[in-house]
Amino acid sequence: MAALNILVVDDAAFIRDLVKKAVRETYPGCELHEAIDGRKAISIMNSKTIQLVLCDWEMPEVSGIEVLEWMRADERYKAVPFMMITSRGDRDHVIKAVQAGVSEYIGKPFTRENFVAKLTKLVWKHLKIRPSQGDAPANPRAAGAAGVLGATAVDGKPKGGDLGGASVLMGATAKPAPAAAPAADSAAALLNPAAAAKPAAKAGARARGLADVRFASGSRAKLVIKDINLQEMIGVFRREDALPALLEQAVLDIVDQDSGEVARINGYVRMMQAQEPHPDAQTIQMLIRYVDDDPEKLATLSRFIARVR
Repeated sequence: MAALNILVVDDAAFIRDLVKKAVRETYPGCELHEAIDGRKAISIMNSKTIQLVLCDWEMPEVSGIEVLEWMRADERYKAVPFMMITSRGDRDHVIKAVQAGVSEYIGKPFTRENFVAKLTKLVWKHLKIRPSQGDAPANPRAAGAAGVLGATAVDGKPKGGDLGGASVLMGATAKPAPAAAPAADSAAALLNPAAAAKPAAKAGARARGLADVRFASGSRAKLVIKDINLQEMIGVFRREDALPALLEQAVLDIVDQDSGEVARINGYVRMMQAQEPHPDAQTIQMLIRYVDDDPEKLATLSRFIARVR
């Protein structure tokens, strides 16, 4: 049987690499193609026969919804399954995607388990191809510090994707550690700040706004922004939910209180540090590195930064 031809489309290399890794582990014999935007995706589909498209929504020049509309208007791709992968999970956008002919929809951030479940269901429904058992971990968090879509850390260095130079100093888990656990094993005492990359701001810097952050594991945090630039953000939050893992996907909603604009940025957890000197520390400082290259998103973010700095 011919290899399954799959196209992965996203302007963020980090997301493309995570998706490709999960796809390869699920369908080892597949042929993978990738595109950094919708225009490139359409070019690939014009030159090759693609059987499945996994596509981001928000991309420069040609968006994911425009790629979907182009496919449904082209006789060759009218029935080809299309999964929309996006941080736009509100009802209006879901309805718009359904009306355009989307086959499946998954919101960022997402776990490997959730992604693979939707992927295998979609492939079986439309192409009648079953997944291979492969060597993929049964529990995504068993894969190491990243715990998301199979990303792992080996000897302190990220493996399995373009992680933007993340400093992985110990494997944090999303499950809060009990109060009696030693500090070295606690999810609260996460990093040695002296060994980590230099943070974007001093811990005592004044607050510059709020960011609502959603993590792939399902937890959320309301971060008080201590510093922010066009590459990363550092903030502090009170621990009320399970802690995310290092390198875990995150989606930030940064709201400009003056203009009402929302910068929705995709990123990952690059560093965490407990702010109290005990294992059950409740105040956590977090550094999130962005993976978005969308000019529109970055323009919104730039306007926010100009107002708060």
